[in-house]
Amino acid sequence: MRVRLVHLEDDEVDRNLVARTLRGEGIDCVVVGAECRGDFERALDDPPDLILSDYSIPGLSGHEAQGLARRKCPDVPFVFVSGSIGEERAVERLKDGATDYVLKDRLDTLGTAVRRALREAEERRRRAAAETALRQLNAQLEARVIERTRDLIAANEDLKRARLEADRANAAKSEFLARVSHDLRTPLNAIMGFAQLLNLDGLAADQVDSINHILRSGEHLLSLINEVLDISRIESGHLTLSLEPVSVIEAVDYALDLIKPMAGKRGISVSGDAARELYVLADRQRLNQILLNLLSNAVKYNRDGGMAMVRASGDGDHVQITVTDTGAGFPPEKLTLMFTPFERLGAEQTGIEGTGLGLALSKRLAAEMKGSLTVESQVDRGTVFTVVLPRSHGEGFRELVAPPVPVAGADYAGSVLYIEDNASNVVLMERLLARRPGVRLEHAQDGRSGLEMLKRSRPNLVILDLHLSDMPGEEVLRRIWSDPSTRAVPVAVLSADASSRSQRRLRASGAVAYLTKPFDITEVLRLIDGIVGGAPAHGSSIQ
Repeated sequence: MRVRLVHLEDDEVDRNLVARTLRGEGIDCVVVGAECRGDFERALDDPPDLILSDYSIPGLSGHEAQGLARRKCPDVPFVFVSGSIGEERAVERLKDGATDYVLKDRLDTLGTAVRRALREAEERRRRAAAETALRQLNAQLEARVIERTRDLIAANEDLKRARLEADRANAAKSEFLARVSHDLRTPLNAIMGFAQLLNLDGLAADQVDSINHILRSGEHLLSLINEVLDISRIESGHLTLSLEPVSVIEAVDYALDLIKPMAGKRGISVSGDAARELYVLADRQRLNQILLNLLSNAVKYNRDGGMAMVRASGDGDHVQITVTDTGAGFPPEKLTLMFTPFERLGAEQTGIEGTGLGLALSKRLAAEMKGSLTVESQVDRGTVFTVVLPRSHGEGFRELVAPPVPVAGADYAGSVLYIEDNASNVVLMERLLARRPGVRLEHAQDGRSGLEMLKRSRPNLVILDLHLSDMPGEEVLRRIWSDPSTRAVPVAVLSADASSRSQRRLRASGAVAYLTKPFDITEVLRLIDGIVGGAPAHGSSIQ
């Protein structure tokens, strides 16, 4: 590639000699001559590839020429070609930025010096271009990082807002469901309580049948409330499980014992088969809930005279529990909706009772216990549900169920303080205690009057509602427990909140029992018999 050189030299002979020497060295170049300052400045207006300069020019020293070149084209290599520069000055010029120097009596080295200067200049240009490109790339990357950081900050802010909104929505939903639960359970307590009392009065058969309809409808509504709350707790991550080794055969037998009366009414045979050594790691109460849901469906949707079977088998680290029925079965397109909340697959048109929540809840409970629930079905042949749970290789605590305590007559005296602001529930409690003539019922309609009455009358038992008009029931319990003069009085808490978390919290705060609305009047009588009458208080753990 041809290069353009500017040669500052006032001696024409020397200029021509330098040009011939360069061409003789094979350097393809165009040499622009300059004899004085003006020529040199004009030549530099179009920056050359290389500058050659004598050190001694009339009116322009080599030092001045070098400074002028540095100002106008700082990146162009500068080589002195002089016979009078001397080694000391040459070293000084090199320190000041000159690329090289060549003595006029040693022009045989000029070609090498020029090539080296051009090569070094090209390397500097490439290096400068690379550094410029790198700086530009760094600037672009920094801009992208800044932009990305800004986007991430904005996204994080959006996520924070979304999380806050979700937390607020969950809190609002939990508060709403708790309120709905309380508002439904409170009147349901009176409905089912009075119905239970009437059922104990020896009424005519048709009246008993009517009352049983009321009780079944109340139990259906209560089941719906509980299942909605359970699903809500799972979705919000507030479901508390107590995982422990649970005997499969005990869980199966428990569910079968509860379901057999319902199956017997339609001639449906129910059976179970599980090895006694099979244990699963599960929450005992929730496993029972799953099996009862599945067996209840196996009976409700079966044909008269059909069969429902529970089988359990171990497979490595898991246990499979299958519930099989001989009902009508379901087509494949309906199986995808089987675990959808409130989806009853047309059963709502058959008159069969149900909420459409049992299977959805059972599947989620199985997942919460690190297991699964799946379904297979064939039309006209029946349905098989399969629960898979982690296997446990150690025996757990065997739950012992105390036999029920009779609640017929009771011959003892005492008093019960009932702190409750709902008039219907007060009347219900009055009617209930009418069956214990020796027990006097005292009523306080709010927390403050209840605390005052407690100190005056010293009852044998306090039944405390948690939702009072003037203060929370928990605050009343705290004051009772913190006062040495009242601390010894047993307090049974009455609440529409059926969550296990609330039960544990209230028991830890000093409650001897936790009664959930709507309560079973026979269990309440057993509690009163146990505490006021001194009988074994099997009912004191009511939940």
